[in-house]
Amino acid sequence: MDNMTTVNDSNASTEPIEWIPGLQLAACIFYSIILLVGVIGNILVIVIVMKYRHMRNATNHLLTNLSVADLFLLLFCTADGYQHLYGKDKHRLGNFMCRFSPFVQNVTATCSVLTIMAISYERYVAICQPLKTNPLHLTVFRTLPTVVFFWLVSCLISIPFFTFTNTYTVEATYDELIVACFTQFPLSWATWYLIPCTLIIYLTILIMLCYWHYSICYILFNREALLRDNTIVTRYRRQVAQLLIALVVSFFVLIVPHKIWGIIQSRLSSEQFHKFGFHRHSFVIIVTRSLLYLNSAINPILYSIMSTKFRQSFGRLCGGCNASSKGQHASAVLFCKGYTMRPMLISINRDDLGGEVSTTTRAPYHPTHMNRLQKKRMPLTDNTSTPMTAVTINNPKFIFS
Repeated sequence: MDNMTTVNDSNASTEPIEWIPGLQLAACIFYSIILLVGVIGNILVIVIVMKYRHMRNATNHLLTNLSVADLFLLLFCTADGYQHLYGKDKHRLGNFMCRFSPFVQNVTATCSVLTIMAISYERYVAICQPLKTNPLHLTVFRTLPTVVFFWLVSCLISIPFFTFTNTYTVEATYDELIVACFTQFPLSWATWYLIPCTLIIYLTILIMLCYWHYSICYILFNREALLRDNTIVTRYRRQVAQLLIALVVSFFVLIVPHKIWGIIQSRLSSEQFHKFGFHRHSFVIIVTRSLLYLNSAINPILYSIMSTKFRQSFGRLCGGCNASSKGQHASAVLFCKGYTMRPMLISINRDDLGGEVSTTTRAPYHPTHMNRLQKKRMPLTDNTSTPMTAVTINNPKFIFS
C-alpha cells in the first residue's frame, strides 16, 4: 500500500462502524426518490424524441444520448450507493460490480460532458456563424457517428478505473475478515493520468462552453436584438440557449464535487485516509454521490420547465395536450389552441419564370393550418413580379435552425 493510492468510496474500517443517527435512512430515501424520478424522466425523454417526428433534430438526438448516459449511471451505480449504506465497510456485490460501478460512473460522466459540448457547439455555429461553412456542423445524419465516437472515447479514457479496481480480503480490528472494494492507482498513474484527465476534460471544456454561451447570449439577448427581432425562430433559439445554460450549470455544480473528492483521495496516504475516519468519509461520500445521482435525474425536469416543445410533448404523450390528434404541427411548436401562424419568407428566382432578377419577399398570410398527412397547395404571390406570376408550394414546412 506504500506505493499505491486508494481512490474509492469504500475503505477498510479499523473499528466497529456505527452510522450517524438518521443519516442512513435519509440517504436511502433520497437515493430512492432520485432513482424513481430519474429513470421515469429519462425514459420519457427518449420515447418523446423517438415517437414524435417534429422532435427529431440534431440537438434533441444529443439530449437523448444525455438521457441514455444518465439512465446507465442510475441503473448500474445506485446499487453501489445502497450497499455502501447497508454494507458499511463490506462489499457484497461481487468483483465484477466492484470494477464495473466506478467504470460506468466515469464513462457516463465523460460522455455527458462531451455531449453537452457538442450541443453547445451546434447552437453556437447555428446562431453565431449561420452563413459560414463549417465541416464540424452537426446534422441529424452526423449525430449517430458522433454519439458512437463519444462513447468509444469515454470507454477508452475510463479503462484504468476498471483495471485498477478490485476486491480484497482485509482484516478489521474487530477480528473479522471482510471483503472490501478498492480502486488503487499507482502514484505515477494518479499524477499523470487521474489529475490531468480530470482537468483537461472538465476545465478545458468548461472554458469553451463559457465562451460559446457568452457569444450566443450576446447575439440573442442584447437590448437591440430584443427590440429588433422577436420572431418565433428567435424566441425558440433563446429558449434553447437558456436550457443549455441551465444544463451546463447544473452539470458542473453537481458532478464536480465528486471529481474533486476523487482527486483529494488520490493524494491521501493510507494513514491519512484512515485518520480521516469512517463518519466523515461516509458523509462526504453520501453528499457527493447524492449530487452525482441528482445530476442524472434533474435534466428531464429542466426540459419540461424550460422547453415549450418538451413540455407540450410530455403532455401530449400523457394525453393532456390540446394538440390535434390528426398530427397537425409545425416543426418548431405543436399546433395547440391560440397558435397563430406567421407569414413565410419565400425566395423566388425570376430566371425560372422568364425574368432576370432573384428576389426574396414576405408572402402574404395564409390562414390554412399545415397538415403533414394531407397534401395542400398554397398559392403565394410575389408582389414584385409581373401580373399573374405566382409560385405554388407543395407540403410546405417551417425549418428552424
